[in-house]
Amino acid sequence: MDSNLSIEVKNLVKVYNLYNNSSDRLKEILSISGKKYHGEYYALNGIDFSVKKGETFGIIGTNGAGKSTLLKMITGVATPTSGSVEVNGKISALLELGAGFNKNYTGIENIYLNGTMMGYSREEMKQRVESIVEFADIGDFIYQPVKTYSSGMFARLAFAVAINIEPEILIVDEALSVGDVFFQNKCYKKFEELREKNITVIFVSHDIGTVKQLCSRVLWIEHGEQQMLGDSVEVCNEYSNSILKKRGVEYEKNGAVQNKKTTLISKKLKLEEFPAITYTNESILNEEVKIISSFISDHNGKRVSSCLAGERYTLSIVFSSKRDISQCIAGFVIETVKGLWVINCNSLTSGLEETFSIVHDSINKIDFEFVMPKLMNGDYVIGVAISEGSIMDFSVLTWLYNVLYLQITNVGNNDGILKLDTEVKIYSKGMENE
Repeated sequence: MDSNLSIEVKNLVKVYNLYNNSSDRLKEILSISGKKYHGEYYALNGIDFSVKKGETFGIIGTNGAGKSTLLKMITGVATPTSGSVEVNGKISALLELGAGFNKNYTGIENIYLNGTMMGYSREEMKQRVESIVEFADIGDFIYQPVKTYSSGMFARLAFAVAINIEPEILIVDEALSVGDVFFQNKCYKKFEELREKNITVIFVSHDIGTVKQLCSRVLWIEHGEQQMLGDSVEVCNEYSNSILKKRGVEYEKNGAVQNKKTTLISKKLKLEEFPAITYTNESILNEEVKIISSFISDHNGKRVSSCLAGERYTLSIVFSSKRDISQCIAGFVIETVKGLWVINCNSLTSGLEETFSIVHDSINKIDFEFVMPKLMNGDYVIGVAISEGSIMDFSVLTWLYNVLYLQITNVGNNDGILKLDTEVKIYSKGMENE
């Protein structure tokens, strides 16, 4: 195994024997002919990947995909049927809420218990208790049996222990989903600290936005098989597309959009007036509803690719439809180049009180007029979409990822993602002598 790797998995297979009833297991054991009375379930089949030291690596997939089984193989909780898993480093894992805790012990006692399981002496753990208790921040409950804890308290203590025992590899499997937003924020900041210390993090979550932001690479598995491995944004987008496809959306990859067009303006539109668009990123396409063009214009109607924060702009989407759409919704997203959504806007949440209708064999254009938010200076990409239905129940007809590139300039905002317009008032009064 390469010394620069923390984890290396080669052709990993895990098969479980499934019996219809307990008597079949006994029949199989006693069978002289060796007849099998079980079926085989491949929880994992042919998984191959490696994780570099100091890398934050994501694993995604739907429920039952095999993510938890894979983590059990990595941590040694379960053994593979075939293939190999090599680990270089001390692992601290949050696989299940409360795993490794004795519910009858107090929080303090469980801290020492987990330290012992990780190979630390009581004296070594004494040096870490204060930082663990401070991070968990559950007050006097730390002295109570953990069986009295809420799921949120459990998560706080488990994560605090996991990150403060100096692991070389930290594995987190959805454990943060039960914590409140403030605790989650504290955990994500801690992830950044761990990354700076060159600690490897394996992050498993259904929160695709967070996976995009935290992880450099992602493994997507489905039904126990490896679907995709690579850049986090590309893999997460492909995964999101597959979810939409299951809802009946036709999906194609790497196509080119031909020339064809809502403001909710229904006047005669000339296609030559609009710039044709091409795209190379994964997108959702529909033969009956096609986005022909999309662009941003300034207050003078000039098309632009760079914007000043605080100025007024119009984003236009031009699309054709070969069929009637009784409940049409148009929208767009602005995201960072790392895949973090910063703006999500559609016609229902932006002024129109209801969906609009589109007739068959039509070309349509919709304009979104807005003041550019005071986002951090930098490069952004825009995706545009046409959907059908209501705000609570809709299906995506066509969605073009990263169809527009946008450079935003905001004087004085180079730190936070968004600069807030504020009015500052200062009240001061001298102290009176008693």
